[in-house]
Amino acid sequence: MPRTKRDHQNRAIAMLEQEAQILDEVLVGSAQGRAVVAPPLKEKIKERLGKRVVLSTIYRMLVRHGWCKLAPDSTHPQGNAALREDWRKN
Repeated sequence: MPRTKRDHQNRAIAMLEQEAQILDEVLVGSAQGRAVVAPPLKEKIKERLGKRVVLSTIYRMLVRHGWCKLAPDSTHPQGNAALREDWRKN
């Protein structure tokens, strides 16, 4: 559930409704399960707002609207699990 501006000490870069609209526009691919990378997102949001935006602001904006940070998997999907275990044992 999105948090209010008051919950985040009023550090929003725009009104919450405007932020939500911008995120909906720039995060089209994420609805299809794609990963969201903040630095390219920063440039898109900067264009929409017409003002300078710091990367930490993008991270805070994503948290305000219910996004969470997920790290990529530590193993390659086509990797060989048996070889990996043998390597760890030695």
